[in-house]
Amino acid sequence: MTKNHNFVAMLAGRFPKTFVADSSKPHKPVKLGIDRDLVALGVLDETSAAMTLRHYCNRLMYRRSLVAGAVRVDLNGRATGEVAAGHAEHAQRIVARIEASGAAEASDGRYTTEKIATDAERAVETPEMRVAAQTRHELPKERLGLSELRAAARARRVAVPG
Repeated sequence: MTKNHNFVAMLAGRFPKTFVADSSKPHKPVKLGIDRDLVALGVLDETSAAMTLRHYCNRLMYRRSLVAGAVRVDLNGRATGEVAAGHAEHAQRIVARIEASGAAEASDGRYTTEKIATDAERAVETPEMRVAAQTRHELPKERLGLSELRAAARARRVAVPG
């Protein structure tokens, strides 16, 4: 398990009305700026909050929960607003692209290793990530392991003839 998985599990244990540890279960849209609430409570530091929420909000089930008019929840599970139509459309485009490419893994909704290299240029931000980016310094990119690097190299060789 990665550090982000551990943080998500911790958040799900501490705030069960807001976060879900199992990425295959239905999710609820979270309040915009919820990262600041986590930092203010001392649950996570700014960097960990941003990275953990990026991980959580990139889950396929989370993106599926972003439907126009759906209720966003705070740390206590109380309604704090609605998902804007633009946010919902953005999320649905990403879901459609993931499903069309067959890149969704049944176990956790992440991209397959082979897709990481090709999708890196097309990475998209969620509204939650943009809000978090405004309140923190740029985060270091997570490093890929040797097996992921090898898979990316194989994918590049297949994609680039010659």
